[in-house]
Formats: sequence, structure tokens, C-alpha cells
Amino acid sequence: MLLLCDFAPGSAATIIDHVMGLRELSRHAIHIFNSKGDPSSSLELDRFDGVIVHYSLVACMDSYIGPNLRAAIGRFKGLKAAFVQDEYRWINETTEALRSLGIHILFSVVPSEIMDDVYPQERLPGVVRETLLTGYVPTELLGRVVPGFEDRSVDVGYRARKLPAWLGSFAREKWLIADRFEVDAARYELACDLSTREEDRIYGESWIEFLANCKAVLGTESGSSICDFTGEIRTNVEQHVAQDANVGFETLRNLYFKDLDGKIVLSVISPRCFEAAALRTLMILYDGHYSGRLEAWRHYVPLRKDHSNMSEVVEVLRDPPRAQAIIDRAYREVALNPDNSFQAMVGLVDRVIDRVFRPEMAATKSPYAPAELAALLRKEHRWSQKALRRLKQGRRHPIETARVVVVRVLGLFSRLAQAPFRRSA
Repeated sequence: MLLLCDFAPGSAATIIDHVMGLRELSRHAIHIFNSKGDPSSSLELDRFDGVIVHYSLVACMDSYIGPNLRAAIGRFKGLKAAFVQDEYRWINETTEALRSLGIHILFSVVPSEIMDDVYPQERLPGVVRETLLTGYVPTELLGRVVPGFEDRSVDVGYRARKLPAWLGSFAREKWLIADRFEVDAARYELACDLSTREEDRIYGESWIEFLANCKAVLGTESGSSICDFTGEIRTNVEQHVAQDANVGFETLRNLYFKDLDGKIVLSVISPRCFEAAALRTLMILYDGHYSGRLEAWRHYVPLRKDHSNMSEVVEVLRDPPRAQAIIDRAYREVALNPDNSFQAMVGLVDRVIDRVFRPEMAATKSPYAPAELAALLRKEHRWSQKALRRLKQGRRHPIETARVVVVRVLGLFSRLAQAPFRRSA
């Protein structure tokens, strides 16, 4: 199987974990190819039994899957699967792109109960649709030595970004929880480190260290209460904000998506919940379903969305034995639960592939040997570097657009074919 993705040093940890989980844990031979843009015709898809399009590539954008690659995938007779996330945007365009590629399997994070609302079967005829989580428990965090609850210097920590209004009222909870909690926490003299400013975001090992130094972390379900099928809502909101940066959410909602906000709600567990459980950090979360993986008062302390039970939350924080009991259950029943592992995800992916694969999908040419594929990857890197030089010199081959060249500057995969990848962000 060929895994096409946008995968480079500095990629988000969730992308790294997802890609490497597929490669390391699948019973199939998964070959990673950083294909963002429009690779040259040197890559022969017919030498693979199947092609997987990773969610790090936006299926409907030529800057991620160029016209030549798109056409090659469309012609390919093998099995074709796609992972998709952030499914509140470009839904119609994504659906059409999946149809044009001839995808047989869609691995989505849309909950099964609303799958037909987002991806009606008639728009993806014959496509097998399977629900996955947005992330799973990072194995490397299990068994990690972390400070005890009472030895951590921060009572409650949190980082998030302010999401655009066109994602609806549900997405606003990610930053409203921090603003409201900070005001409440002052009354109880809690030592908090909360921020929704972009410049305060924390990445990589620094994020893990931060989380392990917090007695508790805030959280909400991930998702959106808007499904922008055509992109019209986003366009209207962004145009309005460009003209009036101080416009309030309620005004934008009433003008552009009042009747759609909450009609279809994509609500799923965040990978951060799994990180917190693995690092034995108490979770203070807005009450929710959390993809059925968390239970209030058993695995997390529920915070009402109006924060009316703040005193109850603080009581738990100031009662180490009670807090530790919740932390321990979250570690045993969530972090160590095999169902929440990348192994479980990859096992499901493998089973779906096995069910859909047919003998006539098998490769029609001999497969790449590891050294041969590594040489091709090096060749692709040299091609992109030459194209960049031509661009800088003001001369390029007619088929090389600036868009294609810029997204082709990726030079690590001759190494990646032989060595494991270090989680770096």
C-alpha cells in the first residue's frame, strides 16, 4: 500500500503518530510518500496493490493533490482509501474529489449516527464509510515518569486558539472555557496557566512537560456546530470580519448561519484527553459524550458550561485522594484501554481493507524494492530542488507552476524509508 501524505519534520504530533502508526502497526506493507503538490510521473502506482490518501492532504485542493497526481489516482485500478478530518469545511468539494479519485473506502471522524447527514450514500455510491477517532493514546507516553499530583506547580493549565466564528457556537467553547475559568479561579486563588493567544501555544516536548506539570487541565469536546457544505458561510463571515474586525459573534451568527448553528454537530473526543490520561493529569471538562471513551466523575471532573458548579470542581482539586482516584481510573481505563490505542485503529483499518480488497485490484507490476523506492524519493527531491532554482532564476518548465514548486520542497523521505520518525511537535 502506498500512503500519500504531507509529512515533514515539525508536523503536528497527531499527524506523526497517525502516519507512523499505520506504517509500523499495519499487517500490510505501508510505503510513505510525501506527495504534497504534483509529483513527477516517475512514481508508478501500478506497482502497488492500493493507494491511501492521508488526511494531511486536503483532497479537494490542487495545492495538496495536483492535477497529474489526481488523474493518476483516478486511473489507478487498485484499492483506494482516504482518511479525512476537519470535516466541517469544504464538504461538497471534498465529496466530489473523493468521487473523482474513485475512492473505495472513506475513513472519517464523523460519528456514525450523523454520517448520512455529512456524506450521504447516494453522493458516494458504493463507498465504505468507517468512523475513526481524531487521535489515539501515544504509546510513548505510557509508563512515562511524571510528577505526583501534589508535586505539580500549576493547579490548572490550558492552551487553545480562538477559532473563527463560522465554526459555530460549539467551537467557541474551546476558548470560552478558559476566559470563564480564569475569572472564577481568581476567587479561589488557584494557580492557573491558561491562554488562548497564538503566541502562547506550546508544541512538542515542551507541551508534554507543561501538561505533566499541571495538576489538572481544562478541556472540551472537539468539533463544530456548523457544517459548511458549500463554503458560503465561511466566505460571508470572513468578508464581514475584514470590513469590521470588532463585529461580535452573535451578529455574525444572526446574519449568516442562525438556522444552521447546531443543526449538525460534529462532537468528538480530542487527542488531548488521551494525552492527559496517559500523563496522569486530572481532566476538568465540559460535560459531554467524548466519543463514548470518557465517563463524568469516573474519568474526569465535569464542569457545567455555565460554571455554576465551580465550587464542586475546586473541592476535588483540593482533595488529593479524591483527585487521584479519578486520575488513576482514567489512566487504567482510558490510557491503557487497548480500544484507545493506535494498534486498535490500525487493526480496524486493516480489517476494512481486507474486506474491500478484490483480487483484480492487485498490482499489475512488480513492487518497489526498498532501495528502489528510496532512490525514487531522492530523485523526486532533486527534481523539486531544480524546479525551485529555475523559479528563482525566473525560468521554469511550462508545466511547473509556482504553486506546484513551492509545495514540493520536501527532502526527508529517502531517510524515512529506512528509519523511524521522531515525534517532534
